[in-house]
Amino acid sequence: MHALDGCRILLVEDDPDTLFLLGEGLRGHGAEVLTADSGEHAMAELGVWHPSILMTDLSLPGMDGTTLLSRLRERSELAKLPGIALTGHGDQAHRDASGRAGFAKHLLKPTRLTDLIVAIQAVEQSARDQPGAPRELPAILAEVNHASPCRFTSLLRFNADETLTSVWTYDRENPGVDPFPLELPIHASYCVLVRATGTTCSIENARTDPRTASHPKRDEQSTYIGVPVFRPDGQLYGTVCSYDPRPLVLGASVQQTIEGSTRELEAIIVALGSA
Repeated sequence: MHALDGCRILLVEDDPDTLFLLGEGLRGHGAEVLTADSGEHAMAELGVWHPSILMTDLSLPGMDGTTLLSRLRERSELAKLPGIALTGHGDQAHRDASGRAGFAKHLLKPTRLTDLIVAIQAVEQSARDQPGAPRELPAILAEVNHASPCRFTSLLRFNADETLTSVWTYDRENPGVDPFPLELPIHASYCVLVRATGTTCSIENARTDPRTASHPKRDEQSTYIGVPVFRPDGQLYGTVCSYDPRPLVLGASVQQTIEGSTRELEAIIVALGSA
């Protein structure tokens, strides 16, 4: 059994080496992959084959990725086709634009294969929204989110370049789109406090908490609870965290739920080989 068994991916990328490597990597994890080097080629090759997800570079020659997603969704059978955007632009404006265009996830190239796999699983499950489906990453994060008063819940990975990667972020107001900023510095998040101690960090009002007295996000994010996520070798992987711009009360049950779910998420990370 593979992580992407049953997944049908339309992969569109104009760089031939990237197209080949991603296609082979995704096939190696069980996906059925149709590749194309342009939006026009993708439309011509599609025929009666129906993808379950579109993964495309946004800056394609000719028909760009945004137009391609729109054209595909004009087909009745693909009206709700989920999309993942691959791009060399990580700024907020480009990320917001891809979200408005209907892409559920915006990934900065080059992207780790394990991040792609988790993103595909999360986006597909979010699109299916089937009660009783096997528990996967987005379902676990949604459960954590609904157990807390916070709007956002994330599984975040600490990177060697001192940035954070959102493996997946659940937004209560828009659960089908991962809104987490790309390449956010670790020190621009309260996750830096989790990394410093390797223990759970809970903040109900950052404006009055002495631990955040000099933090740059003190006036933007008031409430935060983060639990450390560890690799099998005991090294810190990242955090599972819930957060909100409003000051909110975090009861003991919130911490218990997020800590319990973190152990389940650690098993998923190991199974995907992303640890």
